[in-house]
Amino acid sequence: MNSLANNGNISYRETLRKIRQKHQIKPNERHFLKELKHANIRCLAFTTDGGFCEKGNFYKNLEAGLGTIRINYQDQYTAKEKVLILNKLEKEIEDIPIDFQINALYQKIEDAFCFYSQALDESNRLYFKTLFKNLCFHKKAYISGLKSQYKLANYRRKQNGLKCKELRNKGRDFVVKRGLELQSELESLYRDLIPNISDQQERHTLESHLKYVLEDKQLFSRLKSDKFLI
Repeated sequence: MNSLANNGNISYRETLRKIRQKHQIKPNERHFLKELKHANIRCLAFTTDGGFCEKGNFYKNLEAGLGTIRINYQDQYTAKEKVLILNKLEKEIEDIPIDFQINALYQKIEDAFCFYSQALDESNRLYFKTLFKNLCFHKKAYISGLKSQYKLANYRRKQNGLKCKELRNKGRDFVVKRGLELQSELESLYRDLIPNISDQQERHTLESHLKYVLEDKQLFSRLKSDKFLI
C-alpha cells in the first residue's frame, strides 16, 4: 500500500494528478471529488494488494464494495474527519435464469391482454374497438406460442387495479399512454430474452412476436401524436 500523507496540505490539484496517474476517474466519482475542492485533504492512499471499506479500513482480499483508493479529508463545513473510497470493485450482476425471464414475459403479456380487453369493452368508436380487438388477438397468439414451447403455469389475469368504469373516466389519453408503456415493457422483455435462446425455432417464434410488438408500439406512438384521434 502506498500513501501520501501530511497534516492537511495536499492540494486538490495534486490529489487529482496523483489519482489520474493510477486510475481513470469514473463519471460517478467526479461529483464526489468536486466536493473536496475546499476540504483539507490529509491522506491519499493507494493499494494493489487489497481494498478499503467505506470506513477506510484496509482488507487484504479485494472483494465487491471495496476500493483501491482512499482519501482522508476534513469537511470544510463541519470540520469532521471523513473518508472517500474510489475505484470500488463492483458486484457482478447475476444473469436472470431463462425460466424467470419467460415467466416475466408471459405475465406481462397477460397483463396487457387484460388491459386491452378492458379498453375494448369501454371503446365507443369502431376505430378503437378494431384496434383493441387486434391487440387482444396478438396477445393471445403470443401466449399460445409461449405455452407451446415452454411449460408455463396458468397465470391469474389481473385487472391492473382498474375497473371498467374507472378506465372510462381516465379517458383516451390515459389508455393510449398506458398502451405505449405496455408495448415498451414487452419490447424490453423480448430483447432481453431472445439473445439467451439457443434453439432456432424457439428464437424465430419470439422474434416474430417482437416484430408485432414493435408495430403495435409504433401505432400507439402515432395515436399519441395524432390529437384528432384522441
